[in-house]
Amino acid sequence: MSGRRLWAVMLKELRQMRRDRITLAMIVAIPVMQLLLFGYAINTNLRDLPAGIADQPTRRPRARW
Repeated sequence: MSGRRLWAVMLKELRQMRRDRITLAMIVAIPVMQLLLFGYAINTNLRDLPAGIADQPTRRPRARW
C-alpha cells in the first residue's frame, strides 16, 4: 500500500468519525473505562499466601565447625 493511499484512507476514516459521534465516543470511552476498571481490579498486594521453604542438600557435606 502506497503512502498516498494510506493517507487517503486515514482522511476518509477521520471524516467518517467526525460525522458519527457515537463511534468517536466509543473509541475514546471504552479504553478509558477499561483502564479504570482494570486499574482497580489488579492488586499486587499479597495477603494470606501460604509459603514454604525447600532446603536442597548440597553434593558435598559441609564441615561442621
